[in-house]
Amino acid sequence: MKKTASGNRLILGYLGLFIVFVGIATLLPLFTYIFYPAEAGDWYCFVIPGGGAIILGSLMFGLLIAGRQKAQLGKHQDFVLLVLVWLSAIFICAVPFLIKGNLNFTNAIFETTSAYATIGLTVFDANDLALHAFVIYRSLLCFLGGIGLVLIMTSALSDRYGLKLYMAEGHNDKLMPNLAKSARLILSIYSGITLVGIILYTIAGMPVFDAIIHSISGVATGGFSSRSEGIMYFADSPNFWAIQLISIFLMLSGATNFLLTFFLLTGKFRKFFKDCEVRLLFFLFVIFIPLFTISSYFGGSGLTFQQSFLSGSFTFISAITTTGFSNISNLKLLGPTTLLLITLINVIGGGIGSTAGGVKQYRLAVALKSFHWSTKEAISSSNTIYPHYINRFGEEKEIDSKEISSCFSYILLYVVIMVAGGFLVTIFDPGLSFDTGLFEFSNAISSTGLSFGIYKYRPVGVKWALIAGMFAGRLEILPIYYATYRVIRDMFRKETY
Repeated sequence: MKKTASGNRLILGYLGLFIVFVGIATLLPLFTYIFYPAEAGDWYCFVIPGGGAIILGSLMFGLLIAGRQKAQLGKHQDFVLLVLVWLSAIFICAVPFLIKGNLNFTNAIFETTSAYATIGLTVFDANDLALHAFVIYRSLLCFLGGIGLVLIMTSALSDRYGLKLYMAEGHNDKLMPNLAKSARLILSIYSGITLVGIILYTIAGMPVFDAIIHSISGVATGGFSSRSEGIMYFADSPNFWAIQLISIFLMLSGATNFLLTFFLLTGKFRKFFKDCEVRLLFFLFVIFIPLFTISSYFGGSGLTFQQSFLSGSFTFISAITTTGFSNISNLKLLGPTTLLLITLINVIGGGIGSTAGGVKQYRLAVALKSFHWSTKEAISSSNTIYPHYINRFGEEKEIDSKEISSCFSYILLYVVIMVAGGFLVTIFDPGLSFDTGLFEFSNAISSTGLSFGIYKYRPVGVKWALIAGMFAGRLEILPIYYATYRVIRDMFRKETY
């Protein structure tokens, strides 16, 4: 009879499997040296941590759970494993930057967390951007973080308890009954859109390397660039209008739930356009693009009305998709009101099950619907009962009070943490005003890279506050809480309820 792997043994054994995957991912930038052989002397920066991770992970998996009967993860242990997976990935993947010596420990963790959390905040300078393998490595981490480490592992290997971890990472988009097949289909869609973006950018005149970086960043809603100026580097190109349109396409694709994207690709347009997230997004377009345009035009920017409309519209899309691309040289040119609008839109974010951050459009849709229902019930007869339905994935879904409460609670928790994070940034750097600190932290927790870049020159505490915000925002806060709760209960040998 096989021995059973359970509890911490099971968690660490599964973690070993993920560490092997992270090690393999760390080796992938070596292919870059085929095209840039002059930089191949840095090969060891990836081989040492990548090979070490593969060996360590293999030992953990082999010694702890290989050949054993796998028990089911206990209550909240899936969250413990999820947090450990992401922390391990961040720290292992920071090692190449440390070996190269171009980033110190804090900056290496900052850059890696920003990549995995698809933020786009960067401490890279012009010298770092000249290292093609490291630039492609950062974008690769952005690609993996955007789609989710668990989803990618699930596409290659799934077990009967994989769904718990899959859902814990924030995925609710099973496109097919089989979990592994569903994950592979999502990965195929994600990769396909990225490839289309590369081709379109190249046609628009971008060099292939730049096209790869910007396409990955666009679909991952990460906002990273191969240039210090971002896409504004190509502002003098006659095809800059096309580059902006391609960027918008990629940003919206990444910020849309993959099941909804699947509906579009398979011609199920009715299901797509009836979905509550899609309808909410169109509503936000109608409300906020005029607001962004007016606030930019009258914000002392000196922009013409046409320029205000173009910059305001692009900035709104970049903010709502939490990407961070910008078609203006300095965000401050848009005026203080526009910056306030960006902070508000950051909070909303993209669709659930997408690569975007924020509280997610579905939660806001439920909250707004709930407000509508309660208002109708307040002015109606006490005997009148209104059904609480919302259109989700082409079907009328009944919303109960528990789900409504959950959405409101998460939105409130998110805003409280965002405000507290803004205060924390100003505590670490009293020279910053609260509105600036709030703006920077809102970008971190919402996975948006629209930033002034002041964190580069501020005390180290500011960076660690933003790192915490980036990590919490990517995992949507609650898994971290449940994981911490489980670990503390285990430490005191108390049962977790």
